[in-house]
Amino acid sequence: MSKRTRSISRMVYLYAALPIIAVVIVLVGWMASDRFTSYVEERGQLMEELNVMVSNVKFNPIEHIDEIEFMRQERSITHQQEFFRSMALALAILLFGVTVPLLATRYFVQRLQANLDLLNDRLASIGTGASALMPQTFDFLEFDRLSDTLRRITRNHGETEQRWKRAEKELISANSDLIEQANELKKGRKIALSMMEDADSARKELEMANQRLNQVIEQAKQSAHEADSANRAKSDFLATMSHEIRTPLNGIIGFVEMLNETELNEEQEDYLATIKSSSEALMSLINDVLDFSKVESGNLVLESRDFAILPVIRELSSMFFSQATEKGLSLVINVDEDVPRKIRGDETRLRQILINFLSNAIKFTEKGEVSLSIYTHNIDFTTNRVDLEFEIRDTGIGMSRDQIGQLFKPFSQGDSSTTRKYGGTGLGLAICKRLSEAMGGKVWATSLPDEGSCFFSRVQFEIVSLKETRPPIPNVSQEPVAQPESASETVNIMAERLPLRIAVAEDNLANQRVIMIMLRRLGWEADFVENGEELLDLLRQQDYDLIFMDLQMPKMDGLEATRFLRLGEAGEAGRTIKIVALTANALSGDEARCLENGMDAYLSKPLRLNTLKQTIARLFDLQEV
Repeated sequence: MSKRTRSISRMVYLYAALPIIAVVIVLVGWMASDRFTSYVEERGQLMEELNVMVSNVKFNPIEHIDEIEFMRQERSITHQQEFFRSMALALAILLFGVTVPLLATRYFVQRLQANLDLLNDRLASIGTGASALMPQTFDFLEFDRLSDTLRRITRNHGETEQRWKRAEKELISANSDLIEQANELKKGRKIALSMMEDADSARKELEMANQRLNQVIEQAKQSAHEADSANRAKSDFLATMSHEIRTPLNGIIGFVEMLNETELNEEQEDYLATIKSSSEALMSLINDVLDFSKVESGNLVLESRDFAILPVIRELSSMFFSQATEKGLSLVINVDEDVPRKIRGDETRLRQILINFLSNAIKFTEKGEVSLSIYTHNIDFTTNRVDLEFEIRDTGIGMSRDQIGQLFKPFSQGDSSTTRKYGGTGLGLAICKRLSEAMGGKVWATSLPDEGSCFFSRVQFEIVSLKETRPPIPNVSQEPVAQPESASETVNIMAERLPLRIAVAEDNLANQRVIMIMLRRLGWEADFVENGEELLDLLRQQDYDLIFMDLQMPKMDGLEATRFLRLGEAGEAGRTIKIVALTANALSGDEARCLENGMDAYLSKPLRLNTLKQTIARLFDLQEV
């Protein structure tokens, strides 16, 4: 079969048989799909009817499960046979619809091929010789076609020339535009060169600015380094000055306290009271300077621990009761019912604020009363925080508006004249302001001349407990309650119940004598050494129950000696022995540093007999004493 014949066969099959077959397949597929859908729906209805019939019978279906399954199979078999007959019919129609068009097309192609073969044979029988018998004729219509072709070519040539002329004009115009653009590019090049020169100049200026900036940064780093060095030097200076001032002051205050317990005549008691008040004023001055320095340098660290508010107020009322009584003043305490009884915050700093305000109120009040009131300003139960407002009111000399404006500034007082009646450094209220702001609050004051003053401090705390089962604070303007037993009886009880072996590491002889006398008053004796090395040697020879350790000592300081003790350098007993730090620095972080190095308690100089007694009782669980 020739290529042309195969092509004709493909065309006939493509345009005759395939469309018919496609139509048949679509119809049969649609019929089969419709029948399948009907079969599924009828089968579902049949099963549902059978289930309804089974549910309506009165016998138990479980007992006749075999009969029910037989009925289901019988009805489903009948339904399936009908569906299979329908599918067989559809398959037969599909086969018929495909086979008949193919056979008809094949028959048509065969007939067409026979006719084409017959035509080819006819043309082949004529041959080439038949063309020689045909006369050669000339048709003048060919010249007309030729002339039409020439005219068409001429017209096309003219149109081509016109297009070339238009293209030439456009090319000339484009060339002019290119020349103008080239001129503009030359101008732009000059501008770009100028901009490059400007950019190069700006780059050089930027490099110079960067160099100057680097120099400034280096200078700033050097300044920061110098500031850090100055700050460290300042801290070292404060620590040294605190130690050097507190060390002799500890001897003064300690011996004054011991001397006050001896028999004195009236003149000696007056001298001793003057020495005591002067030394306490000097200690207060040192504390104010150190606190203000810590606040200004940003080294103030606030503690956060749970404490009850009522014991703090009781302690303050007891502390200032004697001062108020000596001046004939009444000291009144008021605490609102909604004030949380247990809070979390810095108890020490709160006490410092209230002590400063109360001492000022008593100092500037000659008659009348001083009151401390505590209110709840705001409670936020979502964050569990409370703003407590402390109001200290007095009936003293009062202040003017201009004096109030200068109150909370450092080294400033309401009366700044050189002949003022009341002394002071002017740092106390400034420290209270900074402390209140550091604790999330503020301070302010109201006053009128000769009508008293009112100071406020609002501080934020975290709520631990809203209520507490404690007795109310007594009115401290009443008569004080007598002590149940004397100090000597307490000392005898402590010494009898707690026979301690005590060692003291202290390099200052005056402080050694103060500690020795205080311990003897409490009923104990002690062995003294001057540095950490001597203490280690002493502990290697005998055992002790308690050590008082000064921090700054020659050869080996207190912290280093404590580390060696906890490492067992002086025997196994040194690992667990009670160690109390003694320091005259009293700077921020000293207590935490001592406890981190293994010490059990911390006492700052000057020492107080009562503080020493309470510390020993707490370390050895004698709180009831």
